[in-house]
Amino acid sequence: MKSLQRLTSVCTLLLLCGLPLRSRGKFVPQDFEDKLVALSKVMDYIHRRPDQMNVDVTFSVTIVEANLVAALLHENARHLGNKYLRMLLTVLTISDSIRRHLLSNVTPGNDDIRLVHETLSDPFLWIREIKWRSGALVKWETNSKFTARDIREMVMQGTPNERKSDKCLAEMIRNRFNENCTIPDYCYEILTNTELTRGYPLTHRLLIVQVAKAIKCDKGLPSTKLTLSYCSAILEDLHEIEAAGFPYQTPDLMMEQVVLCGMEGFLEFTGEHYERLVLNRSHPSGCYSSFGNKFAKDETRVSRRASLQTDFGCDSHATGLAAASFSLFIRENLENLDE
Repeated sequence: MKSLQRLTSVCTLLLLCGLPLRSRGKFVPQDFEDKLVALSKVMDYIHRRPDQMNVDVTFSVTIVEANLVAALLHENARHLGNKYLRMLLTVLTISDSIRRHLLSNVTPGNDDIRLVHETLSDPFLWIREIKWRSGALVKWETNSKFTARDIREMVMQGTPNERKSDKCLAEMIRNRFNENCTIPDYCYEILTNTELTRGYPLTHRLLIVQVAKAIKCDKGLPSTKLTLSYCSAILEDLHEIEAAGFPYQTPDLMMEQVVLCGMEGFLEFTGEHYERLVLNRSHPSGCYSSFGNKFAKDETRVSRRASLQTDFGCDSHATGLAAASFSLFIRENLENLDE
């Protein structure tokens, strides 16, 4: 980790000095520029509207920063032409500026929320090697008969809800600060609860495991087994909501699924199909709506702390997730390119 931090410091120094990384080639993966331009647009949208963003966007921007640093430090970065290296460095600079600005303006309120986001919005926690692979997840038969109402019930099915997830993460972080880096009983009960869990509660369970690993407090936790189980179930959810036509707020859920399981290296979430789904749901301004590109005013919305309405009928949560998705797609394309 120390060597990685030194390398990252070198990359930061390049940013501050305005120096481009040296390129030995001009190989560009298919559609690489489309994703890089889309990421640039969505980050510019966020950068111009900091007052319309909230703490959840800070975490998404942190993931963007971590993925871009990892991509730029990867040996395959030498195959990109200077044009694309400069574009990546520019987006990285903007990401760092946005993250620091949003963190400095966290509104006083719930102590758990503040503690979680101030701790997790550190790119160094998330800069790690990703072992890309496919075929490891359990395959499920998609129920194509699911209706929009079925999907609506599935979106928030099971535990934890947002409040319980925040409490679990806060307790875990406090344990770490108190040098008692173990999984709190409260979190363990969430992860071992056997009730049927789908949608956002399922992705929140995965996030709890990911945070435990990131802060090195997963001792005794079957992290690998849980990650495989959760992402297999999440992939089933993803297939179900796509078969139903992404009703309700599932475009937002889709991107959360892509980001969290994609970060675990499961290529089922990062292929061209999902890249195109995300690309095609963008508003011309670069922003995103939790309800896709319909921007309907009569949709029934779930009341969530994680979503604020922004310009052009978009919202902060989906916009942040789109940015994180593009950064992951770009990193995967670069790290897995064939020489």
